[in-house]
Amino acid sequence: MKRKLLSLILVLIMLTSTVLFVGCGPKSTETSGQNVNTETLTSALEATTEAEKTTAAPKFTEINLMMIGDMLIHEGVYKSGLQADGSYNFDHLFKNVLGDVAAADISIVNQETILGGVELGLSGYPCFNSPYELGDSIANAGFNVVLQATNHTIDKGLTGVENCLNFWATKHPLITVLGINETQEHYNDIYVYQKNGFKIAILNYTYGTNGIALPSSKPYIVNMLDKDKITADVTKAKTMADLVVVCPHWGTEYVYTPSSDQKYWTQLFLSLGVDLVLGSHPHVIEPVETLERSDGHKMLVYYSLGNFVSNQDASPRMLGGMAKVTFRKDDTGSYIKDYSIEPLVTQKLFGTSLITTYKLNQYTDALASQNAIKRDADGADFSLEFCKNLCRQVLGPLYKEN
Repeated sequence: MKRKLLSLILVLIMLTSTVLFVGCGPKSTETSGQNVNTETLTSALEATTEAEKTTAAPKFTEINLMMIGDMLIHEGVYKSGLQADGSYNFDHLFKNVLGDVAAADISIVNQETILGGVELGLSGYPCFNSPYELGDSIANAGFNVVLQATNHTIDKGLTGVENCLNFWATKHPLITVLGINETQEHYNDIYVYQKNGFKIAILNYTYGTNGIALPSSKPYIVNMLDKDKITADVTKAKTMADLVVVCPHWGTEYVYTPSSDQKYWTQLFLSLGVDLVLGSHPHVIEPVETLERSDGHKMLVYYSLGNFVSNQDASPRMLGGMAKVTFRKDDTGSYIKDYSIEPLVTQKLFGTSLITTYKLNQYTDALASQNAIKRDADGADFSLEFCKNLCRQVLGPLYKEN
């Protein structure tokens, strides 16, 4: 636009000079020169200004969020990271989603198991304990928010949670850990992500801890799904942020549809004005839907993202989802602009300890035929087409096939 204005001014200067030069002859008049210099130039400037106003880019800020589902670290999973020197490395788990993590402003992982370290003894089902090196690989992959409120949070008691909190705080202090708390003050805190003045609050809760009582000395150690707690947190979050995200660990394992319990909490979230719900725990994918309040407020719900990685023994549990949501803040307000879900597949190779996760759109029949899930009684039906059919069944039109 500035280049056009400069060109126009140069042309007008040339015209003015020509008129003045011609004005020296017998047919020239002073008036013609004045008309070119004032009225024409003023009109051109006004037109340019209006054009600049018309073409000015709209002002808005966008925040991109992504989340993967359950990191369910069975013995077979943590053994897949064992190195020759006895240490662990789990970078292989995330190699196929690194680009998605890097592209997001907020990248969330649901860390189903506690990182209590080898000093507490590594273990799988039913009482899990995972190595610290898993956290290192989560950090290496680029995740910046870790959810730790799950039914396995206190599998190793208070010591396990304290070890986990200490690991994150000392080794990766820039990563936000939600759902477990060192102090009462931390329990009352609200995490808010901010970008160019656009603020997103994120909250994390679990339905329970597998019957293990919370330590009486620190009852605040884990965020529980509690109506009073949630109401207080969301109410506070809405005064601090433009939008509120809740990540509940809830539902019924291995069921593709929301339970009555999930529906109860969903209605509470909606009534409080939550904008996005990202669910975990069932270990299978569940539907995604938008709910609307009577006053027009809308809330997007991902009921379950399934497993990101596990060593479970049934075909449906090999399929998970990666949520992707774009938030926008502009002159009209703050809202969810776009959303999608990317299906994922856990790959366990026959005769090896290798476990990793692929995007379904990169998965092949050849890879499916090599997946060790096929050796299990409940995995004999596993195939690429099985995964696609399950996505069609559960996700409907939201599943975008190649």
